Amino acid sequence: ADADAVPCWAVVWPSARTLARYIYNNLNLTGKTVLELGSGLGLPGTVCGLCGGQVMFSDYNQDAVDLSLHNAALNGVKAEGWLGDWRSFSLQQRFDCLICSDICYDPQLNPYLLAICHKNLKAGGEILISHQRRQPTYQFVEQLKSELKLQEIRIDSIEKDEESVYGQFFVSIHHLQPAHQPLL
Repeated sequence: ADADAVPCWAVVWPSARTLARYIYNNLNLTGKTVLELGSGLGLPGTVCGLCGGQVMFSDYNQDAVDLSLHNAALNGVKAEGWLGDWRSFSLQQRFDCLICSDICYDPQLNPYLLAICHKNLKAGGEILISHQRRQPTYQFVEQLKSELKLQEIRIDSIEKDEESVYGQFFVSIHHLQPAHQPLL
């Protein structure tokens, strides 16, 4: 079976909700460019747009890009879309902020994400990562901090979900910023 064919993007995951709430409560992105990688349905990116950001949604699946743009438009956010596979990511534009919600869990794909962060993050930019406490993501964050000289604000929280059989999820957010600037 082709793992890329599984529509994991078609769900608003607890990590996306938690990250969207963090962005809404803590960031002013007025005049900043934002790239949401693996946008899925685009909740964190849409919230970035509501916080003043100029957003581009990116996913390997055209339906995901289209739905991200549609959801943003429903919320009054103008955005752009980019169809791209991380393994051959050709986008040249650099962004002030990269958003990664529950996408850094595959050790085989993380080197491609690392290359994208190197290539597509502006100098002085920041990266926001959320996940359901996955060990490969923690390792990826440490590698990003080391290679890009970033410092971290980490928030661990519990996301309640009455619709799930689990009832709650543990989510970590990593807000990575240049080491030379004050946190938040």
